[in-house]
Amino acid sequence: MDIGSNDGTLLSNFHQGGHRVHGIEPTDMGYLAIERGIKTSLGFFRREIVQDVLAEDGPAKVITATNVFTHIENIHDIVENIVALLVDDGVFISESHYLMSLLETLQYDTIYHEHLRHYSVHSLQYLLDMHGLEIVHAKRIPTHRGSIRVYAARKGAHPVQPTVETILGEETQPGLDGSRVKIFQQDVVQSKLDLYKLLSGIRAAGERIYAIGAPSRASTLINYVGLDDGILDCVLEIKGSYKIGKYMPGTVVPVLDESKLFSDQPDYAILLSWHITDELMPKLRENGFQGKFIIPLPQPHIVEDN
Repeated sequence: MDIGSNDGTLLSNFHQGGHRVHGIEPTDMGYLAIERGIKTSLGFFRREIVQDVLAEDGPAKVITATNVFTHIENIHDIVENIVALLVDDGVFISESHYLMSLLETLQYDTIYHEHLRHYSVHSLQYLLDMHGLEIVHAKRIPTHRGSIRVYAARKGAHPVQPTVETILGEETQPGLDGSRVKIFQQDVVQSKLDLYKLLSGIRAAGERIYAIGAPSRASTLINYVGLDDGILDCVLEIKGSYKIGKYMPGTVVPVLDESKLFSDQPDYAILLSWHITDELMPKLRENGFQGKFIIPLPQPHIVEDN
């Protein structure tokens, strides 16, 4: 079972392997999953859906929640529903943007309205323990420039692997407490000043800057730093994006088709999806962009070649 199963991409791997699957998806993306043959309940992960799933398919051996656990309200109700759906020796696997990665790589741009929480393994352990679950394995993964994958089960159902103690120990190292958050605050301010300094010389020379990508995190960065239409000419999105023809929130910077990057090449392209820089830059070069790249975080800098 997958909570927030979207178009069924994750479950399709289990489905193709011959396993019974069931997705829970509150948006219209669930219809796409159904068209692909992925059994999906359309709605929020509430008790009513849990009862329906149990009546139809019985409890699940594996329940996943990838990049949704931080978004859901009433988190205690959610965990209770997970427990109700899990077989006695079942495993719940969650992936969340990791608090320690946020601090280490200065990802303040991921702090916005959809992200109600930023988890550490300690906080996940505390939450799950309240509902009779324990973490049996934990692993840092590169998704979103640093996420945590946590495997949990009923207490005593599975042996606890050494990875749990290792990561918990890393989180309690000196400096990673309240003082680390204070340092993070100071670093955020400094990064803003450093980015202004970098952009100042570019604009003073009369050179143009286009921004690439308009993910949710870009709105936080643009509004905090103050990247208005006097600094950015436009923000570019791939063809077909529903954001094209609109403006970046809080500004009058237009969102345009990415083809403009190649037909009317600017001197610089600032990557607002900087967390996937290694993927973006080669694609943009391959498609013909000849200018320079600006990477805004963690340390603002210019990349001329890649």
